[in-house]
Amino acid sequence: YEEEFGFHNALAWSPDSKFLAFLRFDERDVKTFGMTMFAGEEPHFNDYNLYPFNETFKYPKAGEKNSDVTAHVYELRSKTTIQVETGEETDVYLSRLRWTPDSNDLHVMRLNRRQDKLDILYANPYTGESRLFYTEKNNRYISENFLDDFTYLDDGGFVVISERDGWSQLFHYDRQGFELEKLTDGEFDVTDFYGYDPEKEMFYYQAAAESPLCREVYFRSLDAKKQGKLSTREGTNSASFSKGFKYYIHNFSCANTPNFVTLHDWKGETIRILEDNEMLKNILEVYEVPVKEFFTFKTSEGVELNGWMLKPNNFDATNKYPVVMYQYSGPNSQSVTDNIKVGWYEYLAQQGFIVACVDPRGTGARGEEFRKMTYMQLGKYESDDQIEAAKYLASLPFVDNENIGIYGWSYGGFMVALSMCKSNVFKAGISVAPVTSWRFYDTVYTERFMRKPQINADGYDDNSPLSHAENLKGNLLLIHGSADDNVHVQNTMEFSEKLVQAGVQFDMAIYTNRNHGIRGGNTTIHLYNKMANFLKEQLQ
Repeated sequence: YEEEFGFHNALAWSPDSKFLAFLRFDERDVKTFGMTMFAGEEPHFNDYNLYPFNETFKYPKAGEKNSDVTAHVYELRSKTTIQVETGEETDVYLSRLRWTPDSNDLHVMRLNRRQDKLDILYANPYTGESRLFYTEKNNRYISENFLDDFTYLDDGGFVVISERDGWSQLFHYDRQGFELEKLTDGEFDVTDFYGYDPEKEMFYYQAAAESPLCREVYFRSLDAKKQGKLSTREGTNSASFSKGFKYYIHNFSCANTPNFVTLHDWKGETIRILEDNEMLKNILEVYEVPVKEFFTFKTSEGVELNGWMLKPNNFDATNKYPVVMYQYSGPNSQSVTDNIKVGWYEYLAQQGFIVACVDPRGTGARGEEFRKMTYMQLGKYESDDQIEAAKYLASLPFVDNENIGIYGWSYGGFMVALSMCKSNVFKAGISVAPVTSWRFYDTVYTERFMRKPQINADGYDDNSPLSHAENLKGNLLLIHGSADDNVHVQNTMEFSEKLVQAGVQFDMAIYTNRNHGIRGGNTTIHLYNKMANFLKEQLQ
């Protein structure tokens, strides 16, 4: 729940503070996963000097038994607890607890295990009796951001972001659950809803209306007579409104501009600059930090993909440069956006590499069809697109087409392993903390996109690097933390064994007692030096 539904506190106080709602998880039938903890150095565990410790925790993998979850309400006055009725089906997710503004009803989000039907139940906090208030259905799955984008209004109505028409759009409902109006319309995705000002009768939201690379802040009156854009600069814009919607803080950044923070009144007039980051901007210029250049290309299937590129300092178009492709590629993610992020990729560019990134099919802000076409077959289209991206880059006159590498972490690590097993375009690759079989990952995330392996065995196995290890081409560096409680080191161990038995040579690094982030002590410096040295040895 914490990782995949994005909340860590399964408690909800009623607005009048008379009731406390909470979830109860019965994990007795959930299978246990274990990982070995060693003495280590940073930190050092004296108790494990001779005998490592086997740390265990409940972890339901795809197709396995989940926790039985129930909702309850504690009344402070009577000091009694009642269970909320959530239906006869127990193999469900109770993904949110919320109260109506008047504290009269507890709202429970009930998501079926297949995650294509979400019910909102209204429960009486005194009796626990519930009634169905609203249902959202999808032919594939309910996007996870629906959970937090359900917003109550002061009059008891609510606003949701739904994909029912093929794009994420705002819909307005009354307090009885009847649709009043579709607030936004067009071939673009609404990416955030900021709220409704009842005094001015104005809705505020964020959308990727002008480009999937950008975000703009918009307003729209209840009667639709007033509509427009509060943001004025092309790039990534977001807003945080005061409680009464009289003011908002605006955040802006783009590829060559660090975060620029301003305070505005509700009309959009600037009151003051809170942070201009001029000092940081000057430092970036002094150190000649490369700036992202955006590009698009069409694959052999006619799909247009977006990308960015960092070029080395003193770039000379008559020379040929090795390329490092970075990608994440996960469902509804975006790595190609018009904002500034300075880190390892800029360092690699300064070391003489062209660094490129392409968002494949399955990524966000391009409508439901583009976003969900990877359903039931995670990895297939994403790896096809990364291979096509490498071929496109290889065709550029300033690219050394014999020295193209690929790097990724987590889902991106999965993509590195699979892409190198499906093609020979990559001379080298670094796969960090990869999923190598979705059978090894958790129920919530995996089944949302793949359903159960008992139903979709081919989808799981056809796009698993484990099934194609003997076909791996290029030099692979495989990296994992031994105490990764998210993507278990089991993934790397099983893949490495497949490679060994297939007679495929590769490099591998396991970081002792490190989790999915692989950090702590000297670990980060060691890791990035290792990866940079590997790329230099293989591609330069």
